[in-house]
Amino acid sequence: MKRKILRPGLAGLALSCLALGGSVYEKTRDGNRLFSQKKYQDAFSRYMEASSQAKGPAEPLLHFDMGDALYKQERYDEALKEFEQALSSEDNALKEKAYYNSGNCYFRTGLAQKKIELLQKAAASFQKALEIDPSDQDAKHNLEVVRRHIQLQKQNPPPPPQPQNQRQKQEQKDRKQNQAEKEKQQKQAGQQQQAGKPRELSKEEAERILKSLSEQEKEQLKQLMKVQAENVPSGKDW
Repeated sequence: MKRKILRPGLAGLALSCLALGGSVYEKTRDGNRLFSQKKYQDAFSRYMEASSQAKGPAEPLLHFDMGDALYKQERYDEALKEFEQALSSEDNALKEKAYYNSGNCYFRTGLAQKKIELLQKAAASFQKALEIDPSDQDAKHNLEVVRRHIQLQKQNPPPPPQPQNQRQKQEQKDRKQNQAEKEKQQKQAGQQQQAGKPRELSKEEAERILKSLSEQEKEQLKQLMKVQAENVPSGKDW
């Protein structure tokens, strides 16, 4: 039985058992039992085993069942592929259900990824379901819901995704700016630390300063040194 978008449905389970026989029938029945117990991965495995042996009309039915099991696990992309294979059926009732559930998959992924093109595909799928069965009220409801979401996204489009290489360039630029700022701060801190310390002259700098003195200044310096030498006591201070 199909459901609306928030409660997607299971259209092919009962149909599968009617069309199959032998081991394929047994595996499909096991899959249905596991599905009803909400053991969706185990159900999918049984459907897949049955599908590997099924031929003719049974194949699209089992693809539909596998799609339902995947949908319940929120594996929407994989489920969509199974529903698309179910569209190969010549049974219009099954095709209508496959379009309906494909619309559900497109809607879920479109909302998650905020991609209007996926929502448009969802609307197209529900529209195709209605073309086959115009009385499907669930499909009508879902189509209106999807159209409202499309309109909202057109009014408030999400920002375009940034290309990966552009993101990488921006990240590299940010890292360089951060490194340059860090080095600048370290340099300023070093300058501030050195500002309060007296500067020590090297031997070479002292010699250059002495050489730059005039002869008169040199003579004055010698006289001063001589006076200081004479005032130094030669022995003990009694």
